[in-house]
Amino acid sequence: MHAVTYRPPEFGDQQQISACMWASADLWELTDGTSESVTEWKQICDPGELRDRILSSERMLVATWNGIVVGFIAFRRGNHLSLLFVRREFARQGIGRELLARNSNDLDTITVNSSDAAVGFYRKVGFIQSGDRFFKNGVWATPMKWTKIAVS
Repeated sequence: MHAVTYRPPEFGDQQQISACMWASADLWELTDGTSESVTEWKQICDPGELRDRILSSERMLVATWNGIVVGFIAFRRGNHLSLLFVRREFARQGIGRELLARNSNDLDTITVNSSDAAVGFYRKVGFIQSGDRFFKNGVWATPMKWTKIAVS
């Protein structure tokens, strides 16, 4: 059996990252089904958009298994977690937690606008709600924040 490996995404990974995102969650869990929300989701998953992210200096990693991208994490504005996806068939194996740990170990705080489906995961890894749930582009999100605990 192949082990999951973690690495920075490379130019050319954008198709597999897009496929991973589509295989991570039900479209109806992430959107309200309106054309606005579905269009927003398609834009986020667009290989061209993902290629531009890969070519940027943003903080990101992929998790691969047997040459297939099974997880992806990306930050914006330094410490804002903008994307974290793990294929459903690889869920609950610690891949999301490992992507987060490997890509944020030097950060003191992390913010995320969590989808309703992911709030439980973020709470498990130490995030707390930092604002009121809001609705934008057809999607409900909950602002959350993680703060590193200083060890003395």
